Amino acid sequence: MLVLGCGAAEGLLPFATAYPTAQVVGIDSSAALIERGSAYVLQLKLSNVQLRCQHYATLSDDLGQFDYIIASGLYSYLDAETARTVLEYCGHHLSPLGLLYVDYHIYPGAKAQEIIRDSILLHAREAQTEAQFVSNAQAALTLFTDGLAPANPMGKSLAASARQFNAQFSAEHPEDAPNLLAASACYFIEFVDRAAQAGLSYAGDSDALSEEAISLGQGVSLSNSLLTIGQPTTVKQQYLDFATSRSFRQSIWVSASREQAVQARLDLSRMKDLRWASGLQRLAGKSSEYGVTYVNHLGQGLSTTDQAVQDVADTLAHLWPASAPYSTLLEVLMHRHDVDDATARKQLDSVLKTLLQHNVVHYILDPSPYDTARTVGSSQEVKIFSGVAQKDVPGFNLWHEPINLQLTVCQQALLHALSEGMDLAALIDIAAHAEPTLAGNLQPGSSEVSELLYLLRRYALVQSTAEGWVDLLQSGLKASQGMAPFFGLYVSAMAWRSLEAGLLHSTEADIQPAPALLAQSNKMQEYIRQNAYQQAEPIARKLTNIAPGFVDAWEVLTACLFNTGQLSEALNAALRMMQVAPADFRSHVLLGISLARMDRSSEAINACRRAVELAPRNAHAYSSLGDALNVERRYAETRAAYEEALRWDPKHRKSLLNLCKALIDSGDIVAAEQAAQVAVAAYPDAHSAHNNLLFSINYSPDKSASDVYLAYQNCDRILYQPLRGKWRPHTNSRQPGRRLKIGYVSPDFRKHSGNGFVESHFSLHDRQAFELTAYAELTSEDDVTKRFKTYFDRWVPTSKLTDADLAERIRADGIDILIDLAGHTQGNRLGAFARKPAPISITWMGYGYTTGLSAIDYILLDNITAPEGCEALFSEKIWRLRSGCPYRPNPTMGEVGKLPALTNGHVTFGTLSRSIRINHRVIRTWAAILQRVSTARLIINSGSYRDAAACNALASSFEALGVHRNRLSIGFNSPPWDVLRSIDIGLDCFPHNSGVTLVESLYMGVPYVTLAERPSVGRLGGSLLTSAGLPDWVCKTEEEYVEKAAQKAHDLTSLSIVRQSLRQNMQNSPLMDEIGFTREFELALKQMYLTWCKDQA
Repeated sequence: MLVLGCGAAEGLLPFATAYPTAQVVGIDSSAALIERGSAYVLQLKLSNVQLRCQHYATLSDDLGQFDYIIASGLYSYLDAETARTVLEYCGHHLSPLGLLYVDYHIYPGAKAQEIIRDSILLHAREAQTEAQFVSNAQAALTLFTDGLAPANPMGKSLAASARQFNAQFSAEHPEDAPNLLAASACYFIEFVDRAAQAGLSYAGDSDALSEEAISLGQGVSLSNSLLTIGQPTTVKQQYLDFATSRSFRQSIWVSASREQAVQARLDLSRMKDLRWASGLQRLAGKSSEYGVTYVNHLGQGLSTTDQAVQDVADTLAHLWPASAPYSTLLEVLMHRHDVDDATARKQLDSVLKTLLQHNVVHYILDPSPYDTARTVGSSQEVKIFSGVAQKDVPGFNLWHEPINLQLTVCQQALLHALSEGMDLAALIDIAAHAEPTLAGNLQPGSSEVSELLYLLRRYALVQSTAEGWVDLLQSGLKASQGMAPFFGLYVSAMAWRSLEAGLLHSTEADIQPAPALLAQSNKMQEYIRQNAYQQAEPIARKLTNIAPGFVDAWEVLTACLFNTGQLSEALNAALRMMQVAPADFRSHVLLGISLARMDRSSEAINACRRAVELAPRNAHAYSSLGDALNVERRYAETRAAYEEALRWDPKHRKSLLNLCKALIDSGDIVAAEQAAQVAVAAYPDAHSAHNNLLFSINYSPDKSASDVYLAYQNCDRILYQPLRGKWRPHTNSRQPGRRLKIGYVSPDFRKHSGNGFVESHFSLHDRQAFELTAYAELTSEDDVTKRFKTYFDRWVPTSKLTDADLAERIRADGIDILIDLAGHTQGNRLGAFARKPAPISITWMGYGYTTGLSAIDYILLDNITAPEGCEALFSEKIWRLRSGCPYRPNPTMGEVGKLPALTNGHVTFGTLSRSIRINHRVIRTWAAILQRVSTARLIINSGSYRDAAACNALASSFEALGVHRNRLSIGFNSPPWDVLRSIDIGLDCFPHNSGVTLVESLYMGVPYVTLAERPSVGRLGGSLLTSAGLPDWVCKTEEEYVEKAAQKAHDLTSLSIVRQSLRQNMQNSPLMDEIGFTREFELALKQMYLTWCKDQA
C-alpha cells in the first residue's frame, strides 16, 4: 500500500497493525510530520511501514507497483502541474489489479466554498498578523451563519461550507490539516479526463450509494436516464452532480487496462457476498412512535421505527467489533419476523442500505482482523489492542476509526493489568482487597471493571473469539459470585457465540431425567403450579444435580429461588441454565427479572432484550423486558413491551397486572384504571390486580369519595370476606397491665422515604410495656434494616411465607395487636390480616387511607385528615390522634435558605410530587396561577420525570393552556434539598395530596397551597399545615386555590417571614413531638386492648 499525503501516518497505522504481512509506504512533503509518524511506528513496533519525506512534484520512482494507493486530502491542495504529476505517478505505480483512492473538491457544490473563501480574503485583506487574519476570517463567517437572507438560493450550501471554515479557524483544528483557503476544485468530468491521461479508469465512489440516482427520487432518476442515454457512466455521474450540487467526491480508480472489467452500474446484489460490522449501541428509547436511537462511539447514529433495522443493529452490536456474514443476518430476520428467504432478503438489503446511508456500518469481503481466532496454548485469549495503552500515539482501532477514549486513573490501572494477561477472577480478587496498584478502592460488584470492558468493546479495542470473551466474563462472574456487573456483557457474549453457531432459538433436545425420576419431576411441576416454592426447590436441586442438562429443572430452581427472595442464588442458577441452554429464552427471562429485582436494571434490560430476540413471539419474553425497563422508569418503552406481550397473549397475567402499574407510575391515571379493570375482570382472584385498581381509583380526579370507597368494599367482598371462615377465637391473656405483644407488618424495613415517620416511633417504644415483633416482607436487606432490627424483640422474615403460613405464625407468636404499615401498596400482607390472626388489627402510616378490610379494626388518623362525619368512608373505626405521625428530618437536608424571589426578581412555585397526582384539574389550576402571576416560574421535580418523554408530555399540557415551557423546569434531582431551596411557594396536588414531600417542604421553609377534599389522603396537606401553624394556606375550592397562590406571591415580606420561622414552628408542633406521639400511640394501644378484653368478657 502507498499512502500519498500520509501526514504523521495516522491513517495508515490501523492497516499496518491489522495486516502485519502487508507492506506500507507513506509519503508526505512535511519533514516534521514524517518524523512524528516515524516515532509512532517505532513505538508500535511496526516493521512493515516505511515513511518518506518527498515533494509531490518529484516523487521517487524506485518503489515499484502497489496493490492500493491512497491519496486523501491531497489532490485539491496541489498546484495544477503537481496534481497532474501525482496522477501520472499513481497510474504508473498502480499494479494491474490494483485500486487507487483519490478524494477531491468538485463543482458545482464547491462554488459555495469559493464564495466563502473570497469573502474571507476580502474581509481580511488588511490583516498584518496571523491572529488578525483569523479574527477577521471569523468575523466574515458570521455573514453566512447569522446574516444570510432567507431567500438566498444557496443558503444551505453556504451555511455548510461556513461550518467547515469555522472548524478550520477553531483552536482545536490540527495545524497540519489541509487549508481550505488553498483548495481548488474542478468538475468531475474534468477529473475523469485528467485521470484518463494518466492511464486510469473510473471504477466508482467509495460512498457507493451516492451514485444511485433512484435514492434521490423518481424525478432525479428518470431525468438522469433520459439525458444520458448511450453515455458512459462518468457522464451520468456528472449530471447527477449537477442535480445534487455535489461538492466532494471519494473516487476509486483502476488501471485503464481494466476499464472493460468495471461494471457500469451499482450492483447491490453483491451485498450478500460481504461481511458486516457496526458499533451502534441502542440508547434509551422514547416510544414506538419515535422509534429507537442508536449511536456509535464517534457520535454517528440513526433513529428508526423500522423493526428490521433494529434487529440487524442489535445483532451486529452483539458481535462488535467482529463482523457477521450476510447469511447470519438473513437468518436472524427470517426468525424474528417469521418470513421466507425472499422476503427476508428484501428486508435485509433495505436495512443495509439504510445503515450505509447513515455511514454507520463497515463491510469487508474477507474475515476482518477481529474475526481471526487467536489462541494461546489450549485456552482462548482476549487480546487488548496495544494501541490504546500508548499515550503518545493517536488512538485508533482496526476498523480505521479514530479513538478518543478518556479513562479514569483506576481504569488505566485495570487496563494495564488486563493487557498484562491478568484474568477477571484475579482482577476482582485484587479489587476486593483494595490493592493500591489499582489506584482505587474497588469492591467485587464495582462498575469500574465492567465499564472498562464495555468501553474496550464499544471502541473496538479487543480482539477475541466469542468463546474467549465468554470465558473471560464467566470467570469474573464466578469469582464475584454473580455480584460483578458483567451480566449485560455476558449475555451479549453468549449471543455472539450462539449467532456464530447458528443457534437463533432453543433447539436443544431437553434432556429428561431417568424414568425413575419422572415421578419427582412431575411432583416438582405440580408444586410450581401451586406456587409452593419451598416444596419445589429441594426437588429441583436434586434433579439439577442428577441430570444437569434437564433445563426444566433449572428453570424451576431459578423460579423458586427468585420467588423466595434468594436473589443471588437465583442469579447463579439462571447462569447455569444459560450455560446448559444458551439459546433458551427462559434462562434470559429468569436472569433478567432477578437482576431487575436487585435494581441492576441495565444488565436486566440486556438479558430481557435477548430473551425477546430468541422468542420474538412470546409474551413472557416481552413481559420480562417491561419489568426491566420499568426499573429505570422508561415508561413509554415499558408500556410498549407489555402491550406487545398482550398482542401475543391477550390474557397474559403478568403483563395485564404490570401494565397497570406502569401506567400508574407514568401518571396516566385514566389508562391505568382501564387496564386495572381489564386485569380484575380477567383474574378476579389476583390481589395485585385489585391493588392496582384501588390505587388508580384513589388518584382519579373525577371520582367522589363514595365512589372510591365502594371500590374498596368490592375488593373486600371478592378477596377477603371469603376468608372469614378461617377466623378462630383468640385465647390471648386478658390480664390487666401485662406486657402487650405488638406486631408490625411491613415491606419497608429498609431504606425508604417513609423512614422519617416511623423510625423515631420504633426507637422510643416502651420496651418494658410492649414486646415488639417485626414481620419483615423483604427480598433484600440494607444498613437501615440492620438498624431497625435493634428496635424489635423479634424479627421474622416473611417473604417465604404464604398468607396462610404468616397468619399461623402470628397466631403462634401470641400477638395481641397487629399493625399494618403498607395498606394496598406493593408487598402488603393483607391476605394474612384477612385471616384475623390477632385479637386487634390496625392500619397506620404506609397507605394513609382505608384498607376496605372488614377484618381490620382501627385506622390511626388525626381530626383534620378524618373530620367528624366521614366515618362511613372507612371500613375501620377511626382512632384520632393529635398528629397522624411524628417527623424526624433527614440530617443531610441542611439549612433553610433565603427567599429566592428576593434575588430572582420573580416568584418560583414548585412541587416534588409524582406524576400520578398531577392530573388535568391540577394542571388547569396551576396554569391559571401562572397566568395570574405573569412573571412566576414553576418547578416540577420528581422521579416521574427522569424520562424526557414524560417531561415533554407534561410541558405540552401546560402549553395547551397558554403557559410556555420556558416558564417550567421539569426534571429530577436527588436529594431534592437544593431544589426546595430554590422554591418560594409550594403547590400541593388534589384530590390526592402529596405525602412525604410536603413535610420536607415545610421543614425547608417552603409553605404550600393545598386543597382539602376527600378524607383522608385528600386532606393530608391541610393537616400538616394546621400543625405547622399555617391553616390559612388551606383552600376549599380550586378558585380559592388560585386566588390564595396569587395573593401569597405578591406579599414577599410575609413570605420571607414565614420561610425563616417555619422550621422552628414545626419543631415546636405535634409534627415533631416524637416522645409525645409515641406515648399517645401506646396509650391508644392499651385502650384498644382493654376494650377488646371487656368485649370478650
